[in-house]
Amino acid sequence: MRSALAAEWRKLLGHTKAVSFLVWIYPIGALMIVLLIEILPGLLIETVREMMVASPIDWTEELLSVWSAMNGFPGGTFLRMPFIAFIAIAFAGEYQWGTWKNIVPRHARTTLILAKFLVLGLLILLALLLTSLVVAGGGGLKAVLLDIPIGPALAEVAWAPFLQGVAVQVFVTFMNTLIVAAYAALIAMYSRSIVASLLLSVGVGIVEFAASLLLLIVSQALQRPNLVNLIVATPTYNLDNVRSWVVEGVGSSFGGFPGFTAVPPLWASLLILFVWLVGLFGGTAVLFRRQDISS
Repeated sequence: MRSALAAEWRKLLGHTKAVSFLVWIYPIGALMIVLLIEILPGLLIETVREMMVASPIDWTEELLSVWSAMNGFPGGTFLRMPFIAFIAIAFAGEYQWGTWKNIVPRHARTTLILAKFLVLGLLILLALLLTSLVVAGGGGLKAVLLDIPIGPALAEVAWAPFLQGVAVQVFVTFMNTLIVAAYAALIAMYSRSIVASLLLSVGVGIVEFAASLLLLIVSQALQRPNLVNLIVATPTYNLDNVRSWVVEGVGSSFGGFPGFTAVPPLWASLLILFVWLVGLFGGTAVLFRRQDISS
């Protein structure tokens, strides 16, 4: 397994252009935003600087802002599109470039699939970690250059809840990445096309959101508001519910959907997510083991 992980890491990083434009674009883009949009106008325009000085910087919020944005729904679906594109390349590219036939004889197929899932998830987490550090570091640089108040002081931070919040955001992001990767993998194995994998993987996230709205419309039309409770079967809701229970101490109302009352406990959402992951991974592994990759 270790050799499969190392080989997958080298292979994914070997896609230099894809990694640069679809993965490292997040920390690089964050750096450009901080320098050109947040700091430079404050240095050049006095009124902009006065407005910034009037709004103290909270570095804890800056550090969590990237993770919160990525885990938001439905906005996070669109923010993750470059990642989804890279995942599509990682899976469907093996078919288009005919590389599976060179790799499969060296490792068990299940091991190859699991290694690809884990390396993709860790690579994306690394990119987001760098992005959050760039954003938080940019806030500190902005505070120094523009003389903006920044806080809280390290001694004033409630470290236990703060670290708990960071951990749950990272967990939700990692789980979300694995689920999206599983969608992309299944689509790639059927389509064997990078473009189809990208479009259909994004489409799954959009369909999930559209299905939620459709449930709301149907429930109101039939005067059966409890129909929206079917949302609890989706991975997106359960990821948000896990975050809500750990960070806020209450379950997620899913944006206050009318008629939504079925808020499952934390353990139930974790169980549902586990079932989704096992089902998607298992389906991918079984399909891959039965495939003729020489065709």
